[in-house]
Amino acid sequence: MTEAERRRAFNEIYAEYDRRLFAYCLYVLGDRDKAKDVFQNIFIKVYKSIHALRDTEKLAHWLFRIARNECLNAMKSIQRKENRYVRIDKSENSPSLAAEGSAEYTDEIEHVRWGLQQLPPEYREALVLAEFEGYSLKEIAELTGASLSNVKVRIFRAKKKLHTILQPILNDYD
Repeated sequence: MTEAERRRAFNEIYAEYDRRLFAYCLYVLGDRDKAKDVFQNIFIKVYKSIHALRDTEKLAHWLFRIARNECLNAMKSIQRKENRYVRIDKSENSPSLAAEGSAEYTDEIEHVRWGLQQLPPEYREALVLAEFEGYSLKEIAELTGASLSNVKVRIFRAKKKLHTILQPILNDYD
């Protein structure tokens, strides 16, 4: 693959998948700045390894596998940092806290994003892949390395827990 072919392929991939991958990162990580950093890392890896992609039929799977790994690495890094410091301000647990840059989002979307962040990472990931990205249960199982039945359970529990988390907020809209 020549450098020109590599750039052209990269540009096509970026144009087709940039929004989906950024949305995935944002929903999984829950922080716009962290999502931007991870998103950038994803496409750096894509550019460096695009020559190794053999089966373009599995392009989306390949991209989301990279995105998933980068998000997991970011979450591990965040957890290590959080474990070093004791939080004094508990206000970030409040559903009314507006996420950074949230002026462009409706209140409902902010609440859903906040609710997703309250879910365990494996539940959040399965739910985001199924509901926001449209992956089948089988594809999610392949992508995450979990069994099909485990993916079903994660999504079921994620929906149930998200409903419980958001119920008080939903009651306020009545």
